Formats: sequence, structure tokens, C-alpha cells
Amino acid sequence: MISKTLRIAALIVLATLALSSAAGAATCSNASLSGTYGFLHDGTDSTGTPATAAVTQITFDSTTGTFTGEQTASHDGVIVTESLTGTYTIDSNCTGTGTPAGGSPFSIAVTSTGFFAVHAFANGFAVKQGSPTCTNATVQGSFGFETTGVFLAGAPATAWVAFVGELKLRVSPSGEGVITGDMAGSEGSAVLTFAEEPVIGSYSVNSDCTGTATITPRGQSALNFSFVVVDCGKQMLAVETDANTVVSGAFQRRFEQEMLPDADFSGQHSDEMPKPDMGGISRFLSRQTRIWRFHEDKNLEIHAQSSQLDHLGA
Repeated sequence: MISKTLRIAALIVLATLALSSAAGAATCSNASLSGTYGFLHDGTDSTGTPATAAVTQITFDSTTGTFTGEQTASHDGVIVTESLTGTYTIDSNCTGTGTPAGGSPFSIAVTSTGFFAVHAFANGFAVKQGSPTCTNATVQGSFGFETTGVFLAGAPATAWVAFVGELKLRVSPSGEGVITGDMAGSEGSAVLTFAEEPVIGSYSVNSDCTGTATITPRGQSALNFSFVVVDCGKQMLAVETDANTVVSGAFQRRFEQEMLPDADFSGQHSDEMPKPDMGGISRFLSRQTRIWRFHEDKNLEIHAQSSQLDHLGA
């Protein structure tokens, strides 16, 4: 009984220390949001129908409290490229406000990897770019792929759409980005299975870590995307650039692997692939919330300490 009581008391102390540490770490300022990020954000009309999908490469300057960016967006199926500027402030509790020039403010919540943002009928998330420059080799490897949105009149179908896939990106001997893999999806009531949807395609990454990709399912029209590389090549945030579409999503790396120029993984067997990255947890959610990346280092640490105490008191 005494041993059990001591273990419980020790756990309470550890939990209190962890919470105190987390509370202390929550102090933020403009410096907490600094540098370049990929920002994926979507908007709906008043009925909840997707009306806007956009991906932005946005850079925050904490010394001046300003931001600049370039974004590719679909506004009701019309694809545009836009520049933006504005100001921002981050409070000590890690929340803040961004105000685009000529626009209305949006609310910000700073995260360990970037930020979340919300505006009237719109929301999104951002992940830090990580790499100052990129090449096609930055994103070669195996990626999970997810997009959702709507095809409007004039697109191959007029319906809500969603696609998932497992894609392999590699660099050819001539330096071109090549895509192969499989996709499944839904276009309204029409369901497409992986067996029906092997894909081929190409991609190109610019030195500033923006890029484009074309993915062509067998027997289907090509899907074209603009994207921003984030998290040192572990993710790409993307928006479809075909007319009459309002679709966005992400590529998520499945393996940590060495980045080698002109590497070709096309002949590599599954048992030779690098081990998965277990340093964090990523999950794909619905269109309205997208990907919420988070790390559970503190939780794992507390769990490990708890296990040790149980062992010692047994």
C-alpha cells in the first residue's frame, strides 16, 4: 500500500512539473513566428460549399512585424497568382493577429511547427519551410497524397471530390522529376479504387521551394498542382490549378531517407527502404481542418517515467 501511495505521489509531482514546464514554454512573441512557411487555407460560402482553395509561401519578419507572400488560389474555379503583404502581432500566450494590406484581420495560433489561422468562412494551417533552397532531389521518395474539394461545371465531373494515393517521386538521370504510384478516390457517387487508378506524372521544384506537379490516373484527365515544400521536404502543401476546380491537399513523406542528387529509387525493394520517421505523429483530417501536425515528446517522457516508477515499486 505504501509503495503504491508513493508511486501515485511521484506521478502527481511529475505531472505537475510537466505542466509547469509547458506553461513556461508557452511564452511567445513576434519572434515565435519568423521565417518562411507554407500556408494551406480554404474557404467556403455561407452554405458550406468550397469557394476558395489556396497555398501560400509566406515570410514573416519579426523585427518589423510584417509579412510578405505569394499565393496560388482558386476562387470559385478561377485560378490566380497573387502577392500579399501585411502586418502581424503575436502575444505572450502564443495567439495573435495578422492583417493583410487591404483585407480584414485573421486570428493566429502559433504551434511547434508553424501556425493555425481562421477567418470568416475560412481556415488553414502553416508549416515552416525548413530548407532555404530546394531541388527536385529534396522531395524524392515515397509520399502519401490526399486532396479534397469540389469540381465545378466545366471540369471533368461536377461533384464533391476526394483522392488519396501512394506516390513515389524520383529524379531521372537527366534531372527531371518523375511520379509513379496508385490513387483511389471519389467523384460524387463514383468510387475509384486503387486497382483502377495507377498513375504517372512529373514534378518540378524551384530553388525557392515552390513547385508544380502533374498526376495522370489511367484513363482520366491529368490533375495539375502548385505546391510549397515544407519541413525540409517531408511535406508539400498543394492546390489544384485546373480551371473549374476548388481542390487542395498535401503530400506527406512516408520514409525518412537520404537526399541524394539524381537518386533513382525505382528499383529499390521494400525491404531496402529506410526506416519510418517515428519522431512525430501526422494525420490527415477533413477539408475544413486538414493536417494537424503535433509531437508528443512530453507525453512519451511522462509515460516512460511512469513505467519506471511502476517497475521500481512492484
